[in-house]
Amino acid sequence: MKNPSLIKSLCHLKFICIGLTIFACIFLVTCCGCGKKEEVAENPVEFKEIVATEAESLTGKTDEGPVSLDAKQSEPEQPVEIITRQSAPEQPIRVGKTTQSNQPIVVKPVTALDLYNKGLECFSHVRLEEAVEAFNKATDMDATMVDAHKKKALAYNKLGMMSEAIASFKKVVELNPNDSESYLNLGTFYTKRLMTDDAILAFERYVSLNTNNAKVYYNLGCLYGRKKLADRAIVNYQQAIKINPNYVDAYYNLGTAYNDKGMFDEAIGTFNKILTLKPQNNEARYNLAFAYSQKGLYNEAASTCEKLLEQNPGNVYAHLLLGDTYDKLGKSKEAKEEYDAYKKLILVK
Repeated sequence: MKNPSLIKSLCHLKFICIGLTIFACIFLVTCCGCGKKEEVAENPVEFKEIVATEAESLTGKTDEGPVSLDAKQSEPEQPVEIITRQSAPEQPIRVGKTTQSNQPIVVKPVTALDLYNKGLECFSHVRLEEAVEAFNKATDMDATMVDAHKKKALAYNKLGMMSEAIASFKKVVELNPNDSESYLNLGTFYTKRLMTDDAILAFERYVSLNTNNAKVYYNLGCLYGRKKLADRAIVNYQQAIKINPNYVDAYYNLGTAYNDKGMFDEAIGTFNKILTLKPQNNEARYNLAFAYSQKGLYNEAASTCEKLLEQNPGNVYAHLLLGDTYDKLGKSKEAKEEYDAYKKLILVK
């Protein structure tokens, strides 16, 4: 027979268990939510296991924007000193080793100035082909780099490449019309090539910029003399002598120009000047005798030839001139002796 008290107790226990179960469920729902995802999170999601990049490791910063790596490099080595007449350029930078083994190296682009520096170094070590190559690259990169064109011209000249040297110097004066040194070099190259007109133009441009170079005026005199322009030759020889009063060669050419123009008084004065500066100058003494003879001063001509032959008995033309002078003075015997000496020396030669 069933015990009514036991049954009643079990029923109460059942209700208590059910109540506890319901209470537990409500508690879980209240604490944990219903399981539905929120549409907006209060904080942004952070990715796990973030791997620091190489740049982040070096700079130690990732949230303040990019950091220039140039600022982290070690100090650059000193650049090669540049000899140039241009305004002071920014110093070239060489990339050296960084203080950290894993520092990335930033390679600075090669500039025209870098190539010019390289050309100077090669030029100073007489590696002329390499110098020309470097200067060419510099002028290809910067066609207005006057010093690179000039050094290239000098390198070409040392290599015996005169046409290329001329072209480079022409580029220099195109870029800098007041570069007197380049006009001087051009005039010299043109003279060597017998390009007389071009040489005259170059030297004339030079003396318009530099009026104190006696040798250039002398060269102009020679070039004008080559073209049979005696008046212009005379002006330039006179200017050379004005700058250098002891310029014997200028006096000599001036005297011969005077003789060619029939200006014998001027020629006599010029050749006498040479003999005060250089008494052993037999060419000047012969031309002096010639001027005396052309002027009709036969005694002076004869004595000048005699003195010349004392110093140089083998001077063929002095014997001939003296023979002519004796003949005009009526000294037939002496004249014949000089003519015979002249013929003998001619046959020997």
